[in-house]
This record gives sequence, structure tokens and C-alpha cells, in this order.
Amino acid sequence: MSLTEPAPDLEGELNDRFGLEEFRPGQREVIEHVLRGRDVLCVMPTGGGKSLCYQFPAVMLSGLTLVISPLIALMKDQVDGLTQRGLRATLINSTLDLSEQRARMMEIEAGLYDLVYVAPERFRSTQFVKTIARLKPALLAVDEAHCISQWGHDFRPDYARIGIARKALGSPPCIALTATATDLVRRDIADQLELRDPAVFVAGFDRPNLTYAVVDANRDADKLAALSRTLDESKGSAIVYASSRLKCEDVAGFLRKELRRDAVVYHAGMTREDRTSAQDRFMSGKAEIVVATNAFGMGVDKADIRAVVHYNMPGTLEAYYQEAGRAGRDGLPARCVLLYAAGDRALQERFIENEYPPPDVVFQVYEFLRGLDADPIELTQTEIKNEAGVGLGESAVGTSLKLLEGAGAIERFLPRENMGIIRINVEGNDAGIEPGSLIHRVGTQAHVQRTVLLGLEGLVNRRYAEPVYFHPDDLAASLGLDRPALWRALKALTAELPIDYVPPFRGNAIRVTDRSRRARDIKIDFARLLKRKQGEYDKLERVVQYARTRKCRRAFVLSYFGDEKADRVHCGRCDNCGGESGDAFGRPVIVIDAPEGREVILKVLSGIARAKGRVGKTVVAQMLKGSGAEKLEKLGLKKLSTFGILPDFAQPELTQLIDALVASGFVEAPEVDRFRPVVQLTERGWDLLRNQEPGPIDLALSDELAAKVLRGGLDRLPSRQEFVKPISASGRSKSEADESGRAPLNGDPLYEHLKALRLEWSRAEKRPAFQIITNQTLEAIVQGRPATPQALAAIKGFGAAKLERYGAALLAAISEFLGIPVASDQKPEPAKLLAPPPMAPSTTAGPIARSSNSYVPTEEWTWRLLDRGFTLDEVGAIRSLDRAAVIRHATLAARQGKAVSPAIFLSPETLSKWHSWRVDHGDLPPPVEVLGADAADLWALFVAGSRSK
Repeated sequence: MSLTEPAPDLEGELNDRFGLEEFRPGQREVIEHVLRGRDVLCVMPTGGGKSLCYQFPAVMLSGLTLVISPLIALMKDQVDGLTQRGLRATLINSTLDLSEQRARMMEIEAGLYDLVYVAPERFRSTQFVKTIARLKPALLAVDEAHCISQWGHDFRPDYARIGIARKALGSPPCIALTATATDLVRRDIADQLELRDPAVFVAGFDRPNLTYAVVDANRDADKLAALSRTLDESKGSAIVYASSRLKCEDVAGFLRKELRRDAVVYHAGMTREDRTSAQDRFMSGKAEIVVATNAFGMGVDKADIRAVVHYNMPGTLEAYYQEAGRAGRDGLPARCVLLYAAGDRALQERFIENEYPPPDVVFQVYEFLRGLDADPIELTQTEIKNEAGVGLGESAVGTSLKLLEGAGAIERFLPRENMGIIRINVEGNDAGIEPGSLIHRVGTQAHVQRTVLLGLEGLVNRRYAEPVYFHPDDLAASLGLDRPALWRALKALTAELPIDYVPPFRGNAIRVTDRSRRARDIKIDFARLLKRKQGEYDKLERVVQYARTRKCRRAFVLSYFGDEKADRVHCGRCDNCGGESGDAFGRPVIVIDAPEGREVILKVLSGIARAKGRVGKTVVAQMLKGSGAEKLEKLGLKKLSTFGILPDFAQPELTQLIDALVASGFVEAPEVDRFRPVVQLTERGWDLLRNQEPGPIDLALSDELAAKVLRGGLDRLPSRQEFVKPISASGRSKSEADESGRAPLNGDPLYEHLKALRLEWSRAEKRPAFQIITNQTLEAIVQGRPATPQALAAIKGFGAAKLERYGAALLAAISEFLGIPVASDQKPEPAKLLAPPPMAPSTTAGPIARSSNSYVPTEEWTWRLLDRGFTLDEVGAIRSLDRAAVIRHATLAARQGKAVSPAIFLSPETLSKWHSWRVDHGDLPPPVEVLGADAADLWALFVAGSRSK
């Protein structure tokens, strides 16, 4: 079809050629404009069907459609899918050997294909550009077009050359496609490609089937626990994104070893074969989970991914939304969870600093290379970093090399596995010598050299002045030579002729173009780089804002991408809108209404106010804790009345409190100095601090920190009401059943009893508690109340290893607690008593600073709980004590003069009988008929308690 012909029955063609019944939203409009020859910029969410927007026109237009795609695996998948449908498509990339590449180019010139997929690096070849230009392509399609833009999240220099290459091809109609692009990025793409009055289509970014949540998890143990919960609640395939290769290995090891999940790893440090194997296992369903860096996923089309979890915070919202968008492409519900730790920001900042090194680092690398004698220089980036003494990371060296190459100071030959590189440096005439006639410059007696030169010219096939990759062993075999003879001939030829040869090498091969050129003479636009660096910091701040926001997360993302509907969105499904239970993610919204808890919050606000917006949250946390850091002295913070006002909180806990206050709108964290935030009170925070009116304060805190805040710190115990009925995000008591009909177990005496037992094992084995038994498994045990090893083993998550190690003690604990017999051939070991950490005695005056070696007797802890109104059974569960031990502790406390009411343990009828007996007989123990069955141990408590009153 020509561009001027009327559009045919598009739906009919769609069904005939692609087997599809109808277009997805937005596809038809885009295709119609492409068929009319209009330049198009198309932004569609991941899974929205971007590929069809150029594949359909390609088979309808007369002429070649050239598709530029960044990933070889994506090319192959698409070409395979098209050819299976009988459509004429092929690819040209580095997976093909030279002979096959030449054959494909001949087939393309012969008009055998409608679509040709290439990587952007292909445009480095002038011969390729000339060949395609002769064919006058009907359409140029640029996939993942955000890579063109310096403001995009995956900027690639080779993409930046596409605009120039388009001109060389005759400026054919162009369609640029991407899944994530802000308005700034869209304008930059259009400028770089010189799109002529483009039709811009921005399909809705919203993916209604995805739910979003953020989990506050500052420690790896917290992250692994949250990851375990998410995967347990999201049955099916999942992707876990981590920030480094080592972290990928660690997380995958945890999933395999502790959760018994089939997980594979994918990162750039693996061989191509291992990466391909991992991807194939995941795509085929043989592996349930892939743990990967951001190297995984572009072009991966697995429809049934039920969860995408970011173990570490990504650097941009574009990257997060694109990666999270790989979930739920089948339209069914899926979850996107970000595990947020404040420390992840520092990691991303290091990435930015390495990606945009300062001028002194770039020139340090250059001067090091210029001082070396080797030509070419065969050093890896790690070796350059170490030998040149670069203070930044390896990636800073890589960026420096890119900048130097772009400025013409060096040229790089990029390695391919087991392949050498040859380049014949002639273009047209070279001193009057026609290309291909270099043989006349080799002596007639140098038979081996002449043979090798002819072989090299055959490899190059007139692709002069560009690198050509080949396997030296294959060339030697084809010429009838051994490897040493080939090497000697190559050495002689490169010394005498304009030929470069780089042997197979594991790193970059680098040539300094002019060793007399000094660093100060190299022109690099560092001002532009600094502007881009500032843009990266701005993008990182938006990710932090997303993690801390209290508004609808879906609305936040849509607003970032310029969706006009964003202000009207309240999805009802993200964690902030109430669709995701806060408890399910370990980040409940706690209502702070106890006086002790309010006092903690007011002290934090007071500390922030007195810091006067000069420092960030970490320094404020150090000041509140009473840190001995030298920085506090220099800033004068040790002189403030709030210095050391919250000594019972750890610094990370105080940092989390400040984050929660930011998220709730009491505190703000503006960027004021080199993109670094400081903390200061908002009007809402000032109102709370000044007025101190009673009322609830809603904060998103972890369960552990919430409990600590509610009791005012380590030296206070919660009231029974606080302990048994913590408030959930919806404002209901957690003892009430949730919408699923299952009552949350926090506060259940048996649940707390088993948690205490698990904590004892955790401390003894020096492992996180969730690695002993996960919360989900513990809840299932409490709900099922197993009485036999078989029943315990049937509970999900409690395998044979755990049964052997902990089963007998768990069954014994359940039996003791519930008074049921244990049906087991094994004799269970009784659960050991668990004493809480030593703490200073509480007083009515509020929290008291304590020394690290203060000691509180174990009976004191029992008495404190009884004094707070806990029942005998609840105290036993919390402290993992049997009934007799609780009575014994209470008796000791009463004898020390503490108020202990026997009414806690005895019925009113028994108390009446005992009082009557004591009036007549003093402290003489009454007979059984008066004491009642099994009450002998309580008589001493009754006497001591009566005296204490």
C-alpha cells in the first residue's frame, strides 16, 4: 500500500495477518497516522501493545520498515513471533557471524523482508547506513525512545545518533515509542529525532489491575520479612528487583533456602548463557521467581506475573513504573511493592555521583591513559580505577571513557566473547591506493602475510574504517595456518599498513588518538553534565516523595507523567487508599492517643523546631538520641534542651519517626543545599507543638516502633488496652475481624506466647525471627492449634527440618498453654522462660534515662504487667511463664511491699471464704475444703497481697 491510498479494512487485516479480533485502546489511531506518513510519538504503558503500532503498518506499506530496538533478546522474540505468522521479518545483530550478516544484508537488498530489526549500534557502520539509504525505507520505528533523551532514565549515547542516521537514510517517516516519558522527555525525543509536526499519542498510564504499596523496612531483616509476606500473599510468578549483583545473590539464596521457593538470578555479571538460562526458566514457569538488577525485563512479555517487588529503591519514577508495569499483563490483579529504606537514597546518590564524575576525575583517567606505552591499551575499568587511583567507583571510569570518546580524545573497541577486531583504515583513496589493493604493499616473498591480508580483506568486505569482529581461530583454520603464524603475520601487517588489530579481550581496548593532546585541551561540556546530574537528583527526590506520600499512590504516579485525570484519582486499592492492609505489609497506620506516645511525638517535633531547619533528619535523630558525634558539637546542637531527650530510642527508630511525621504532614524536608534535604515543621506541625491539644495522631510505623512509642520508650510497659487492641489503619481494633473474616492475631495470648518462644530461639541462634518461623506460619499454627507432629507438619511453611528442630517444643508450649495432651512419641522439651531485656524501674514522672547495665529482677517484670491489668494467663503468655511461676513472682513482689491484688487470681467466692478464715485463724493455711482444689500455691500470695495493701 502507498501512503496516499485510502486505509483498508484495518480490523480485517488485523485478524488476517495477526490473528487478533480488535485493536487495543489507542492502537488504531496511532496506526492510521503512521499509514498516512505522519511522524508519530507514541507513549503507551508497558503491556499496552506498542509493537503492533509499527508491525501492522510495516506489512501494509510498500517498502522496508527499519526497527531500532535496544535488546537482542527482544528482537529475536519479536522476529520469531512474526515469522511464525508468515510475516517477513529478520534481524541484524552481533549474534550473527559475519558471513550470515552479509547474507542477510543481501536478502534485505533483494526486498525479501518487510521488517528489519537492528540495534542502535548498527548505525556506527557507514556501509550499513549507505545500504539502507539505497533502499529508501518507508518507515523508521524507534522502540524504547526514551533512551534518546538526556532527560530519560536510560540514556544511551548510540540512541543519540539516530537523528543523524535518519537524515542519512533520507528522513523517512518515523514513529518513536516508549512506555514512560514525562512531557520534558517527550519534547526532547521529538527534537533529537527532528520529528516533523508529530502526532503525539499519550495513552493512559493507569493500570487499574495493579495495586501499589510501600513498606518501611530500614534493615535487611525487615525487607526479607516483608518480601516473604508479599510473596506468600501473591501466588504465582514474581520479579524481585535489587540494586546490586551481590544483593540479588543474597535475596535469591534466602528465597531458596528459607522459603523453599524456586528462584533464579539475573544480572550483568553473569555469562550470556547463564542469563539466557535464567530467563528461559522464569519465562517457562520452571522458576517461580527471578531476582534481578534492572538489566532484566525490557521486552520480557510474561503475562502472569503476580507481583513485582523492589527490594531497593530505584533511582527514578520512570524506572519504577516501567519495572512495576511488568506485573499483571494478563489483566488480572497484581501487586507492586516498594521496600523503602532511607539508606537506599544514599546508594542511589552514589550511583549518580559515579554516573556524572567531576572534571578532575575524567582528566585523571585521561592523563593515566596518555602516559601508558601500550597501543591499544588493554585494561578493564576496574584495572584503570585501581591503577589510576580513581576515588569513585568503577562506573565513574566507564562514564569518563564515554566522555573522552565523545570528545575524540580516545577511541574504544568493545569486546565480544572470543572475538578479535580488525579495522582497515582507508576510506575511498588512501594516498592514491584503491581500497582492496593493499596487497601491493606487501612483498611478494611474504607469502603468509599476503595470505592473511587477503583473508582480512575478505572479512572486511569493503567495510573500511569500521571495526569488524571475527574469530581468529576460525580465520587461521580457513587460511590453513596455526594461531602463532596468524599472530606473527597480523603483527607485521599492523606495523606496516593502516590496519588495526585488537585480539580477543575481556575488557575495553582503548587507543589514545593524540598523545600530545593535554587534558586542558579536551572540550567536554561539563555544564551540561552538571545540569543532567541535577535532573537525576530531582528525579530521585520524586521517588522519595512517592515512598513518603500519604496521597493515593496511583494518583501520584499519574500526576508525575502528566495524566490529566490524576487529580480526580482515588484508587481505593493502594495502601494509602485503604485497599492494601497496612498490617499485611508491616507498615500499619497507628493512632497515637496514649499520653506517653504523644509525649514522644512532641519531643521529636520540639527537637526539629530547635534545629531551625539547618540539618537533615539523621542529625536531628542523633541530637534527640544524645549522640556523641563531633558534628553535633560543631553545630551547637549539644547545647539545646532537646539534646538526649529520647535516649531510649535508637537513631534509626528516630529517623523512621521523622519520616512518618513527614508522611503525615507535620514535617517537611525541602532540598536546600546541593539537593540535600533539611527537616523543618509545617504549619500543621507547629499547631500540634504549640497547642498540644489532646487528640489522635496518625503515623505509619512498624509494629515494633509503634509499640515502643505507645509506651513512651523502653522503660515503660503498654497498658493492657494498648497491648491487646492496637489500632489498625482503618481505625478498628485489630482484635476485630477484617474483611476476609479472619481476626488478626496480634494480642492473642497463644500467638504472643509462641512469638516469645520464637524470639528466644532467634536470640540463641543469632538469626532473625522470621528465619526461624515466619509470621504467616505462626498465625497458621495458632489458628490450627495442632496437637500432633503430623498436624504441625501439615501447616504450610513448616517443613520437615523445622519440625525436627522446633516441633516438640512448639507442641509442648501449645499443650501447656491450652491444657491439651500432646500426641507424640517424642518427649518434648519444655519451653524455656524468656525474660525481657533489663530496664530501669518506671515511675509516674515519665521516662527515665538508664544506663546500659541497669538490671531489673524478673519478678519485677511480672508485677509490672499485673499492675497494668493483664490477666494471669496473659502475663504467662507474654513472659512465657507457667502459672506457678507467675504466682511465685507476684508473691515476691507483694512481700516487697508492691500492691498486688489477689483478685487477679481468685474468684470473688474464694476471696470471701479466705477473708473469713483469716479473720478467725490469721495466716494459718486453711484446709482444702476452704482453699479449694489446686489453690495451695495462692495462699501465700493472698497473705502477702493482703499485707501489701
